[in-house]
Amino acid sequence: MNSIHLEDIHVSKGPNLFAFSVGDVVWCCIGLFFFLVSWAVGGGDFKDSIGGNYSLVILLLGISIGAVLAALTRPKS
Repeated sequence: MNSIHLEDIHVSKGPNLFAFSVGDVVWCCIGLFFFLVSWAVGGGDFKDSIGGNYSLVILLLGISIGAVLAALTRPKS
């Protein structure tokens, strides 16, 4: 069976898409940090008032998708 390599996947590899995906990871990490700090300080009721588990899942998905896009669109040097 043939393995899949990142070079075999065809996506646009412009520097703007790479910068966007790295920015996505950075901003979602910052959002996750403040979400977890506010959860620790405010408790479970406050976590539910700012979106609860849905916000947590969206931030984690943002980090995951941004990391995959950054790996796929990394410019060759």
